[in-house]
Parts: sequence; structure tokens; C-alpha cells
Amino acid sequence: MQPKFCARCGHALEMRQAEDHHVRPVCPACGYVVYLNPPIAVGVIAERADGKIALVLRGENPGKGLWGLPAGFMEIDETVEQAALRECFEETGLTVELRDLWGVWSFNHKEKQTSGVLVLYVARIIGGEPRAGSDSVAVKFVAPDEISDDWLAFSTHREALARWRKQRAASDA
Repeated sequence: MQPKFCARCGHALEMRQAEDHHVRPVCPACGYVVYLNPPIAVGVIAERADGKIALVLRGENPGKGLWGLPAGFMEIDETVEQAALRECFEETGLTVELRDLWGVWSFNHKEKQTSGVLVLYVARIIGGEPRAGSDSVAVKFVAPDEISDDWLAFSTHREALARWRKQRAASDA
């Protein structure tokens, strides 16, 4: 979504070439340039002691009715680690201990006409009771070999889980 009014003075914005040669919203009254930066989403591959991971059934678009990893957008006053812990708890009712940074992916939502960055951690479940959060409908635990790509809402989650399953298979061999 593109802003229509200046955050500094309230004047209507115009699209024009800014000093960096990109066309951006610019305030003709005060010169304020709006930089449309992508949001950061953070999530976890939350694993139980038996090796099963928590998936959430999405209750909102994009991906409504499909499964995904516990993930969501970072708030301005938190670190990526804090956001990962918060999002997991909000969506699943589970507390986790972050183990490893699993990876960073770029994503694009055609429906929302935006792109962003997803940061994923591997985490160990240490407490809580599974329950669906505000934007999820259900939580379930699934073994790595039971997860079907067509269940998953996002390509970033499919890629992360494919890599995770591959590494687990290699370490079990």
C-alpha cells in the first residue's frame, strides 16, 4: 500500500524521481521522501522431543485454509529473536528455545502487492499447551516425512522444510 499524504506535514504526495534515481512518493511542500521498505517476517520450525514439528492452519489470507510454520511480522520494538518467540507463542500457545538461525528468504505477495523478508529459526519446544492463536485455526504436530508441499501456504515454508528434512535425513544416516 502506498501512502497518499506526507507523514511530516500532511500535504498530498507526488510520485517523482528522488535523489537516488528511483521514482518514489515525495512531498512537494516539505521535500520528505517516502521509502517503501519491505517488512520482516520471523518464524520457527518448532520441534518436539519426538521429532514432530508444529504447523498452524491459517485462518487469514494469504494462504487461508493451508498450513504454515508459526511466523509473523516483527514489531518495531523487538529483535528478530524476540519476534520469533512471540509469534510462535501467539500462533501456537507454545514456548520455544531458539537453537539455530535456519535461513533468510525473500518473498512476494501478489495479492498484497508487497514483498518482504522471512527469517526462520530452528527451535525446541520447552513448554505451553498447543492452541490456535488469533490468526490461526488449528495447531498440529507432524513428522517431517508426513508433510506434503501442497498443504503449505508459502513457498518459503516449503523451501525451508525441504532443506530441514534433507539435513535431518543426512544426520540420521
